[in-house]
Amino acid sequence: MLISYDSLQEVASLFQKIGIENPWREVRLLLSYVTGKNYEQIFFEKEFLLSPDQNVEFEKLVTRRANHEPLSKIIGYREFWGLNFKVTKDTLDPRPDSETLMEAALNAFPNKGLPLNCLDLGTGTGCLLLSVLSEYQNSTGLGVDISEDALNVARENALNLGLTGRSSFCLSNWIENVGGVFDLIVSNPPYIGLNEPLQENVKDFDPHLALYAGQDGLEAYQILFSQIEKLCHSQTKIFMEIGKGQRESVTLIAKENGFTLQNVYKDLARIERVLGFCLEQN
Repeated sequence: MLISYDSLQEVASLFQKIGIENPWREVRLLLSYVTGKNYEQIFFEKEFLLSPDQNVEFEKLVTRRANHEPLSKIIGYREFWGLNFKVTKDTLDPRPDSETLMEAALNAFPNKGLPLNCLDLGTGTGCLLLSVLSEYQNSTGLGVDISEDALNVARENALNLGLTGRSSFCLSNWIENVGGVFDLIVSNPPYIGLNEPLQENVKDFDPHLALYAGQDGLEAYQILFSQIEKLCHSQTKIFMEIGKGQRESVTLIAKENGFTLQNVYKDLARIERVLGFCLEQN
C-alpha cells in the first residue's frame, strides 16, 4: 500500500494536536521501525510503499502513540548522551533532564583518563553508568537496582555498547548488597510524592518503583544518605537528581547525615535538577 505525504501529514497533525513535540520526527521514526529503513532514508522520502502487514502495524503504532504511550516504549529504545539504550516496561525512560548528571560528573572529573570506580544507584537501563564509562575509558562501575528485569536490560545495553568488561550489575535494595569504596556515585532515585499529578505518558508506562518515593517524594534520599557513607572516601563525589523545588529538603537530609552540598546544576529548562555532595570535612 502506498502511503502518501498527505496521509502522513494527517498523522503528524494528530500528534501535534495532542501535544507531541517534533511530530514529524516521530512519524518518521515509526516508519523507520516498521520498514527497517534508517531514519536518514526515511527523512528524504515523500511517500512509502508498505506491505499489508506493515501498513497494519504502522496504524497500530500510531494508535498507541496517540494514546500517549512513549515513543521509546513503542520502538524499544531511546537515545541518551548520544548512545542508544534499550528500554522496556520495566525501566524508567532515560530523559534529557538526567543528562545534567553527566555534565556534573564531567565537571567534577575533567581528566577523562582517570581510573574511576563508579556506582549508579537505581540504574534502570544503565544509561547513567554506561554513559559515564563511555566518557572515562579507564574506569569501571557498578549498577544497582531492586528489579532483576531492569538489570537484565542494563546488562543487554552494556553488551550492545561494548562495555561489559568494565561494568557489572547487582540486585540490591539500594546499598544492601553493595560493598567497596567509590570515587563517583550517581543516582536518579524516585522523587515523586504519591499524591503528585503526573503526565499520562509517565504514570501509565514507567514502573512506579522508579517514580514514587513516599508521600513527599523524599523517602529515597533519606535512605540513601543514611547508608552511603561507608561507600565513600574523603574525595568521593556524589550527584543526585532531584525534583523541582526539592533542593532545600534534600540538602537538609544530606547535612543531617554528614554530607555537604558543593554544587547545584540546572537542566535545560533552568530548573535545579542535580545536587553535588561530598562528605563533610572535619
